[in-house]
Amino acid sequence: MRRIVMSATLLLSAISAMCNTPIDTNWGIISLCCAHLRAEERHGSEMVTQAIMGTPVKIIERGEEWYHITTPEGYEAWVHPQSIALKSDDEMQQWRKAPRYVYTQVQGYAYEKPHRNALLMPMSDLVLGAIVESTGKKIRGYVEIKTPDGRIGYVHSNEVAELEKWVQQQPDMQRLENEARMMMGTTYLWGGLSPKGADCSGYTKLLYFSQGIILLRDASQQATTGEIIDHSNYRNLQRGDLLFFANDKGRINHVAIYLDEGLYIHSSGYVKVNSMLPDNALYNGLEVVAARRITTAIGSQGITPVANHAWYLEK
Repeated sequence: MRRIVMSATLLLSAISAMCNTPIDTNWGIISLCCAHLRAEERHGSEMVTQAIMGTPVKIIERGEEWYHITTPEGYEAWVHPQSIALKSDDEMQQWRKAPRYVYTQVQGYAYEKPHRNALLMPMSDLVLGAIVESTGKKIRGYVEIKTPDGRIGYVHSNEVAELEKWVQQQPDMQRLENEARMMMGTTYLWGGLSPKGADCSGYTKLLYFSQGIILLRDASQQATTGEIIDHSNYRNLQRGDLLFFANDKGRINHVAIYLDEGLYIHSSGYVKVNSMLPDNALYNGLEVVAARRITTAIGSQGITPVANHAWYLEK
């Protein structure tokens, strides 16, 4: 019995050593609709952000079970192996070349079969900006797709766009506003980055990604990017500008998207519209401390077109 126990101990030690060594697999693609990324490699750790299906990530190291990763905008976190499909360099190169779709609705599903009763057989949930591979098949108003972990499903053809065409789109602030309003009432979620729940900067990041633009993750980071706009007069602002707010110590801790006539939309408790004008009934007492315009600074530090990001497309 003692020999068996010692053998088991040595085996566990060997496994532990292997798990903490660098792995040959350098990449991963998020395979769930909304993967939770955490500060430490345990489920009870703080969720610092999320990543949606089809987000390419780089593996920094492998812990005892979880993977330490970097997101396309440079955010580091830990992800559970059930949330990620590991890829070698060659597999990632193939993925970058593959025909893919982007999900363009706020929320929806991929189904197991393409027929009128498909609503009874969802294969996976999908959210705005999710990226899936195309198999090339189209059946009765559906396209056949493959998730990063290899599952085959069917999505209504009018709910997706071809990635190669999508990345060439010009940002449309009216479309951004429409999508922002489609999330009205969505519950605030610390670390959230999807229509199922988002924090303030996750909300702005998600909506700009729907326009093919990758922003930095946190409000304090987003405030360092873009063209500086004089916010002292709301008439200087344009739809889609980012508005920033600060705490009592002057540190930026909140961000919103400007609409028009002094109105802005943001995730604060839930997604809602407020006004920056004190005489408006929607004024909530928050004072704007900075404003940045994204559309005139695309390609500058922290504002990266998906079309120019080498993790998404072969360069």
